[in-house]
Amino acid sequence: MGVIMNKNWNRIYKNNIRLDNIFIEKYKDTTDYYKKNSIEFLVELGEFVNETKCFKYWTVKTPDMEKVLDEFADAITMILYFFNVLKLDLDDIQEHYDSNNILDVINNTYLLGTNLISNCDEKLVRQILGNLIHISKLLNIKEDEIINAIDKKHKIIESRLNSEY
Repeated sequence: MGVIMNKNWNRIYKNNIRLDNIFIEKYKDTTDYYKKNSIEFLVELGEFVNETKCFKYWTVKTPDMEKVLDEFADAITMILYFFNVLKLDLDDIQEHYDSNNILDVINNTYLLGTNLISNCDEKLVRQILGNLIHISKLLNIKEDEIINAIDKKHKIIESRLNSEY
């Protein structure tokens, strides 16, 4: 069964599109904008995974959930940029890597993310978003926590866009 992207997700996506458009207008002379955002997605995914500590078998430290959510919001914001590039709606996101092993799902998400550099298509970005949502469930992150983290991130992005960040 897929993840139903409800009105909160649609609100987040519409705000993301608005911020993307402001960003594109402000930095319209930037070359290789798409390629840079492809790399940025991988960076944000890495920062998120690093904060989860799920692969750090050598540490006893527990993740700081505020930092995890902040980095997760960055990864979601970046993948929504690719939805915007393709002019996609947030439909029922069904496809994700079929495993409950978080390391397998993360590795698959990285693999898919590297494909963004040369191949941005609907199936790919939907799979990545599906994987991210699946990862959040494996980490017991609630949907309202995700929405709140993205709202907070959008406010930070907007503030930066209105300054000389």
